[in-house]
Amino acid sequence: MTQIKTCCESIVRSGFGILQMSDAMLQDYKKIVDGYSAISQATKDSFSFVQDTDGFFPFGAEYSSIEDHPDLCERFCYWPVHVSKRMPCEFTQSDFFAAVATFERQVNELAQELMDDVCEEFGVAPLAPFRSASYVQLCVYGAQATGNHRQFAQDPHEDGHMLSFIKPNRDGLVLVRGGSLEPVRLLECEIAVLSGSLLTELSDHAIPAAYHAVLAPLRPVARSSLIYFANPNPEQALTSFFRRQPIDLNSAVNTRHTGFGNQPIQLL
Repeated sequence: MTQIKTCCESIVRSGFGILQMSDAMLQDYKKIVDGYSAISQATKDSFSFVQDTDGFFPFGAEYSSIEDHPDLCERFCYWPVHVSKRMPCEFTQSDFFAAVATFERQVNELAQELMDDVCEEFGVAPLAPFRSASYVQLCVYGAQATGNHRQFAQDPHEDGHMLSFIKPNRDGLVLVRGGSLEPVRLLECEIAVLSGSLLTELSDHAIPAAYHAVLAPLRPVARSSLIYFANPNPEQALTSFFRRQPIDLNSAVNTRHTGFGNQPIQLL
């Protein structure tokens, strides 16, 4: 049984799975996480596109459930659909940007293959390519984010996407199952895969969304997490997995996206 098939069965059953990254993906991941600290504030300020949820965003710009309880991180978001209009910016020539672009292409291939297996599991046609509607997000939790007496650096929530691929460089990611918190521990070459609320809706609630959070560290320590959010292609007419009824997830995509404090998704 392939690792994709094993992860698929785990996702369908529990909403959570694990995949191995290739050596190339792991190297790009390290370049991204290690390279962030060298980026100047001036670059972050100039390469920030709020309307597209693209580029750099300051500490506390996103929240998971309560608007005045923001996530204790700053972010970098990368949408392949917006790359062409960013090319005049000098930052797009950086090693950091190149590593993000390469990582995105590879993780998208994993996501598309995994979703193909999920669809096969339910006996439905594969989804159309969804790369243009999906994006990479780097969350950087600074060491200074610990002196606030909060239990969570990111409050418990379910992601508003089909799948989330999450690779943190330190412990902190937990699955919230009832009243218990289950730490997600990964090997260096592994990436966690969590189902989101869109996949729950698409599967007629057969696949549970993975409720999760990020614990605030007990001592000051920096932490980073690289994430890939897979959204459905807005041009595809979707049919739900069990009832085989037409389902329009486009409004749900934006409702979830703006529910985290972001602007509506604009793909054109």
